Amino acid sequence: KTALVLLETPSNPMLDIVDLRAVCEMAHAAGAIVVVDNVFATPLLQRPMAFGADVVVYSATKHMDGQGRVLGGAVLGSKKWIDEVFQPFFRNTGPSMSPFNAWVILKGLETMALRVAAQSANAEKVAAFLASSPKIARALYPTRADHPQQALAMAQMSAGGTLVAFEVKGGKAAAFRLMNAFQIITISNNLGDTKSLATHPATTTHMRIGAAERAKLGITDGMIRLSVGLEDAQDLIEDLGQALEQV
Repeated sequence: KTALVLLETPSNPMLDIVDLRAVCEMAHAAGAIVVVDNVFATPLLQRPMAFGADVVVYSATKHMDGQGRVLGGAVLGSKKWIDEVFQPFFRNTGPSMSPFNAWVILKGLETMALRVAAQSANAEKVAAFLASSPKIARALYPTRADHPQQALAMAQMSAGGTLVAFEVKGGKAAAFRLMNAFQIITISNNLGDTKSLATHPATTTHMRIGAAERAKLGITDGMIRLSVGLEDAQDLIEDLGQALEQV
């Protein structure tokens, strides 16, 4: 018997969109609760509980801190679920962050709305540039007209978010040449930072699932996940442009 359905939307790294309302209805009909990892969308751009989710989780290290300073997480649920399910687990296992880390995240929350709005606007411009390049096989951004689930994304999200995924023609070698040529964008597995960060999922975040499973998910060796920061959008576009000249 299924007790819990866990999902993330948009997904990492392909930015696939899950129909939250449909999944919640099916899960609840089967007697299961729904847990949504909402870190890519942030609580500002998508509110899973409005579509029926029971629990929402975040890596607070990402947009909530937003400057790569601390590790932390957040779990949201009804008062009843928190009191009866989560609090006993939390009390007995002790996964508590330090007071200083909590303070840093609270300070980050003060500017989160401003940062996410600006980063999302930058991401939309960067995605448009990448989609226009003949050296890019595809550029993925949830609210672009060419995203296969644009309508669903726009129904669930108030903006496309801070992440862009794109595939460089030429596979792993071309992707590595591109990333090594960046002058502003930094190579890192983190995301949601004020600095723009790029990672190569096939050799980092999704390396362990194997080539066959990556192929099913569309994660090619040329795919790069870009977390767009607060730099000037034109500076980022020029950095991507000069790096693409090296490919």
